[in-house]
Order: sequence, then C-alpha cells, then structure tokens
Amino acid sequence: MGPTLPAHWYRDPEIFEQERAGVWASEWIMFAPAAKLETPGQYVAEEVAGYPIFVTVEPDGDLRGFHNVCPHRAGVIVWPGDGVTGNLVCRYHGWAFGWDGSLKAARDFGDDPGLCPGERSLVSVHVKKWRNFVFVCLGDNPPEFESAIAPFADACAPFDMEAMSYRHRLVRVLKCNWKTYVDNYLEGYHVPLIHPSLSRALDMSTYRVEVPDESYCIHKSDTTEGSPAGGAWLFRYPNLALNVYPDGMNVERIIPIGHETTHVVYDYFAIESGDVDAMVELSNVVLDEDAAMCEAVQRNLNSGVYQAGRLSPRHEGSVEWFQRRLRSVVNVSS
Repeated sequence: MGPTLPAHWYRDPEIFEQERAGVWASEWIMFAPAAKLETPGQYVAEEVAGYPIFVTVEPDGDLRGFHNVCPHRAGVIVWPGDGVTGNLVCRYHGWAFGWDGSLKAARDFGDDPGLCPGERSLVSVHVKKWRNFVFVCLGDNPPEFESAIAPFADACAPFDMEAMSYRHRLVRVLKCNWKTYVDNYLEGYHVPLIHPSLSRALDMSTYRVEVPDESYCIHKSDTTEGSPAGGAWLFRYPNLALNVYPDGMNVERIIPIGHETTHVVYDYFAIESGDVDAMVELSNVVLDEDAAMCEAVQRNLNSGVYQAGRLSPRHEGSVEWFQRRLRSVVNVSS
C-alpha cells in the first residue's frame, strides 16, 4: 500500500480547480431525491463544487437541467433551494427562456442587432433519473449512464427503495476539504476510537471495506450478536454514500463548497412503518463524531507539519482506491 495524497492537495485552491473539471464536471453526481421533482414546474437548485445547477420538471413531465446562470449578466433563474416555477425567467433583469433553455424574450432590452437569441441560451446539463434519485453530469460528453450506474445498481437491487418515501433532510457545514471527509468515510479503522456506540453494535474484527468495481465500494461487518448487519453501506465515487436497509435508508452526499468547506447532506427515506427518528438520531451522533475529527485533521493538514502518510493494507484499501482515482484526473507532479 502506498503513500497518502500530499497534504497540500487538501488546502490548495488550484488542486480544487482541477477537481472541479476532472471530477465534478465529468462524473454522474446524485443531485436530488426524485420525490422533489415529480410534478410540472417543480425545481431543485443547488451548488456543486462552485457550479450553480438547477433541475426542473417540464410541462410534459420530462426533467431538464441547466446551470443557474443567465447569459445576460449572470443572474439566477431560480433561487437556491426547491420550489415550483411556472416559467424560466431571470430574477435579475427578467430575460425569459423556454423549457429547452432557449432565449424567448429579453425584457425591455432595446434594439440591438448584435443580440442573437440562438447564442444566448441557458447552458444545459445532462439529467437522468434512477430509482429514488436524480443524477446530473455537467460535461459535454458524459459517460453512458446505464453503464456507469450498473455495478452500483446491482449492489442495491435487493432493496425495495421504491417502497420508501422521502421523509427528512439534514445539512451540516464542515470546515474541511471534501476529501478529508471522504477519506474518513471510506475506512472503519477509526470506528473503535471515535464511534463508541457504533463499535459496541458491530464486531469490529469482521469489519472490512471491499471495492468490487472501480465505481463503488461497500462496507461489511457482522453485529456483536454474530449476524450480518442486515443492510448495505455503499459509497459511489466521488461523493455518494448510501446506507440502505429493508425498512429505510439514509442517503449522504458530500458536496464541496470551495476548497475548505464541505456540506454533508443527509436525505432520509423509509417505508410507512419505518422509524425515521431513530435513523436521524443515530446519524447525528456519528456525524458529530466524524465532523469533530475531520475538522481537527484539516487543521493539522493546514499546519505545514504533516506532509503525507502511509495507508494501511489491512484497513485502507478503499482509501487507496479513492485517492488513486483522484490522482488520475489531477495533473500535478506530487
């Protein structure tokens, strides 16, 4: 097992700019629960790695995605969050766009022969729905979605996600680079030290993280009663963590907001009799513990004392997989 990523990768704005292009503008990213995009006019608008995006439902029911940036003077088409809109009109100066993103009217603009409506469309993004989720890809030539999602979909196949309804959202803001949090999520090495309640419930001698495919990894462990944990704890590159059980699931997205701040967004789903409150309570406890450690690690990465470490061949193979994928798209010498 080789060395970790260098510490400066976790604090350098130039590295983050390369990640924006090589990761966030190139991969299929889970963007929103499909339950928020079911009826005409519904929209979800969020920022992902500095890209303001919105997805909306057309009058005929199809999903459309765009950068939330007006081509006039960079106003917003819809305000961040989720809601319903009857049309696509810039909130700044009132330029109106069709559901295909084409410019329909430049409000009170005046005569300008240089204003070519065909050159002033909204910039579109690719959108796909898979089971309970809506994915986006910002690149011009995205990977073929069905092939890209297939290995992860196979791992999720035993669970009846469609029987689970959307229930609740939890958002946390962490003062750390997004990779600091992902590195932490991808190994169970730390569990006995910072997650006492989780450690008591699991037989840590059986805890392992496997990488069946280059697109995802899976955590596995027996309980202290000797039985399998009963669900699937999955991570799909680059930022989707899915903890799914027969009666519910919590879906965790790790979203960079610049190179030093990360949003962790939990969406909770459950069958009618599922105990969402218990899921929220448990995830809050674990997230508090992870957040405290990740922010402490980030401060140490920023200190200049630590340069790089060594990954454990027993516990950190999935961290090596994640960091290897990043090395393949970030073009620096060290």
